Amino acid sequence: MFKKVLMMVLFGALALSVAGCTKSENSGPIATSGPIILFYSTECQHCQNVEKYLTDNKVTEKLTIEQKEISDKVNAQALLEKAKACNLDTNNMGVPFLWADNACLIGDEDIINFFKTKIGE
Repeated sequence: MFKKVLMMVLFGALALSVAGCTKSENSGPIATSGPIILFYSTECQHCQNVEKYLTDNKVTEKLTIEQKEISDKVNAQALLEKAKACNLDTNNMGVPFLWADNACLIGDEDIINFFKTKIGE
């Protein structure tokens, strides 16, 4: 049983890496009162756009953001769990992916807009 679960986690991580970056048609930023978790890949251009925004605007000095790189199988599994909580298709997930206030945002534009709203920009 453990081997089967481990294979599913590893397959999920591989699928996320292969899926690469995605953009979303989400309706926009949301308010958050809970943890903010940003899932990303070092290979992803959209993730790099988010990271540049966070750095340029010193967002991590203003907000507590947990950042998780998805090549780590534990982080990949955490992403899948958050996607399931949002009723998203976990077979077609990509990054950047933001979990905030029990809701999900996918894609650099929506995530950057979320942070702009949070820091009052």
